[in-house]
Formats: sequence, C-alpha cells, structure tokens
Amino acid sequence: MMNDLKHLFLLLFSPGKTWQKTDKAPCATPLFLNQFLYPLMGVTAVVCFLGYFFNDISLSRALQEAIIEFVKFFGGFYALVYVTKVFSTQVLEVVQPESRIKRFVGYNLGLYMLFDIVILIARYFYSVPGIVDFLPLLLAYVIWNSQKYMEVPDQKSILYVVTMTVLFLAIPMAIQKLLYFLMPGVI
Repeated sequence: MMNDLKHLFLLLFSPGKTWQKTDKAPCATPLFLNQFLYPLMGVTAVVCFLGYFFNDISLSRALQEAIIEFVKFFGGFYALVYVTKVFSTQVLEVVQPESRIKRFVGYNLGLYMLFDIVILIARYFYSVPGIVDFLPLLLAYVIWNSQKYMEVPDQKSILYVVTMTVLFLAIPMAIQKLLYFLMPGVI
C-alpha cells in the first residue's frame, strides 16, 4: 500500500518517470485493488462522512453522502476499466493486458480521490474559492504523460488525452448525479 501511495504522489510531480517505473514494477491486480484502491475509496467515503461533524447536516444525509462518494468511485472504476479497454482496442488499436488497464485506471482514479479528499477537508476548515473544484483537471497532465505506458500511437495522442480526461471526469460524476437522483433528499 505504501508503495502504491508513493506512486500516487509521484504521479503528481513526475508522471512520465512514474508511469515508466509502474510499467517495470510487477503488478498483482487483486493485491493492488484490495490493499490500495478499495481502502482509498473507503477513506474518501469516511472523509465525506466527516461532514456530519463539521457541517450542519443530519446523520442520515452524511451516510448518504459517504455512500454516494464510495459508489461513485467503485462503480466508476469498473466502468472506466471497461470503457478504457474498449477504447484501447477499438480506437487506439492497441491490445492491453487487463492488469495494465486496471492499474492505469486505479492510479488515475486514486488521484481523483486524493483531489476529492483535499477539497472536502479544505472546505471543512476554510472558505475555499470555487476554482478548487477544477483541481481534478490535473488528471489531463497525468494522462498526457501516460501515453508511453499505454502504448498510444503518436497520431492518436490528442484523441487519447482528451477522451480519457473527459471519461475520467464524466463517468464518476454521472454515477454521482444518478445516485443523487435515486436518493431523494440528498442535494
């Protein structure tokens, strides 16, 4: 877990080198998911639940918010793995091992969760400007630097970066909006 967390932080500061190191590191996908990604989803949900203590919301609403936050990333992970696999084979015409796709999606989604955690904690203690909501757009920079890792052909690099960035931002957001729609009383 600590190695994966270190990789996550290194992706922010040196994504190109970190993706290359990630490619060389052996990957046990169940271990990656069970000891890194799922616990990170849980931490994100717990931080979201802390709104009960720092904001004036009811316990049931805090639970709903935490559940939505967890499901947004859990469902988003599997949807993004599927969409990335299809996009890679159909559009980029590159066949990727599923473990590489899961690691790619996991690290990028991990960064998204990290951004969510930072934004939530900052809002509990400070009046944060709305520009902070655009922090997840840094994923575009990380995705741009993942092109060698994902073996993207040069002529399709812009398509890859734009499509993956939009998907990584839109799919979890769509799941969140759907859950808000299905859980009346949560805004």
